Amino acid sequence: MKVYLKYKKEIADDTLLFGFDSPDEALSYTPGQYACLKLPLKYPDEKGPERYFSIVNPAGQDRSIEIATRISGTGFKQILAGMQSGDAAKITKIGGKFILPQDVAKEIVMVAGGVGITPFKCMLADLVLKEEKRRVTLLYSNKNKANTAFYDELSQMAPAGYLVNAYFVMTRDESWPGPRGRMNARFIADNIPGYAKRYFMVAGPPNFVGGISQVLEELGISDVRLEKFFGY
Repeated sequence: MKVYLKYKKEIADDTLLFGFDSPDEALSYTPGQYACLKLPLKYPDEKGPERYFSIVNPAGQDRSIEIATRISGTGFKQILAGMQSGDAAKITKIGGKFILPQDVAKEIVMVAGGVGITPFKCMLADLVLKEEKRRVTLLYSNKNKANTAFYDELSQMAPAGYLVNAYFVMTRDESWPGPRGRMNARFIADNIPGYAKRYFMVAGPPNFVGGISQVLEELGISDVRLEKFFGY
């Protein structure tokens, strides 16, 4: 389906949010799923004109879809970053199984690294839209606050009751007053009561997801869903 850029804005250092509208078809998806975006290539890109992005905005907003991504030097990303309001693109596929469990009583721990926050942002925004409160804890790792997309919105969700707790963990910011360094087994054991019985959802770059997966295995946590974000 054809979509048109409605707006774009910076949401963290080197990270942009893009909002598209579909004038002809409603967009149906489940929070946590991805959209495949196709652009007309103007610069060389060995991986071609299509990329997969987690959808950011909550479901039920009919013809609108948001994606967010770090901007890099690839041909695809340069075209995307240079798009102006009204420019056309195509959504060629919507899918994915990285979604909230149907069991609403299940206690969930969302673990995000960098732009891996995008599917969780969609899930949480959807819960807020529906005024549905579930037992969710967020662990969100970034280099520093400037790299932390959606910080203000996410930090308000625990006080509003949509998160049990939100931990913003900075790996390269010695001035950060909250938790610093990499999330390890000790960190999870100290901050997630009853962690062995929780359902862990992990999203981010492959190295981050692999590292967290090893930590969860070390802790004997088996109820885990992983989503790797490959750079391009």
